[in-house]
Amino acid sequence: MVDLDRIHQRLELLAGYQRELRRLRDLPVAEYLRHEVYAGRYLVQVAAQTCIDLANHIIASEGWRAPRDFGDSFTILAEQSVIDDALAGRLRGLAGLRNRLVHVYDEIDDTRVHELLAAGLPELDAFATALARLVNPAAPPGQNQSG
Repeated sequence: MVDLDRIHQRLELLAGYQRELRRLRDLPVAEYLRHEVYAGRYLVQVAAQTCIDLANHIIASEGWRAPRDFGDSFTILAEQSVIDDALAGRLRGLAGLRNRLVHVYDEIDDTRVHELLAAGLPELDAFATALARLVNPAAPPGQNQSG
C-alpha cells in the first residue's frame, strides 16, 4: 500500500529543492559558475533522487515489476499510466544526469548544468503534479500539492 504520508513528505522536499533550483536558474551564468556550482550539482542530485525514491515507493507498493535501473523506474510509471511516455523519457535523462553527477563519470560541464536547470524544472513540476493526482485523484488537474 502506498504510504501517503511518505509521498506527501517527499513531495514537500521536492518542492523545496525546486525553489532553490529556480533561484539558481535565475542567476547569471557567470555568478552561478563563480559561487553556486556545487549547490546546483547537489540540488539536481537530490531532486532526481527524490523522484526516483517516489517512483520506486509507488512501484513496490503497487507490486509492479522491479526496475532494472533508476531510469527504468520512470518507464514503469509510464507503463502504468502514472506519467506519460514523454515525461518518462525526460525523467530518465534526469536519472542519467544524477548518475553522472554522483559518480563523476566525466568532467562536469557546469555551464550545461545551469542550462538544464531551466529545462528540468517543468519535468519536476509535471512529475510532482502526476504523483499528487495519483494519491489524491479528487485534486483538480494541474494542482501541485507539493507547495
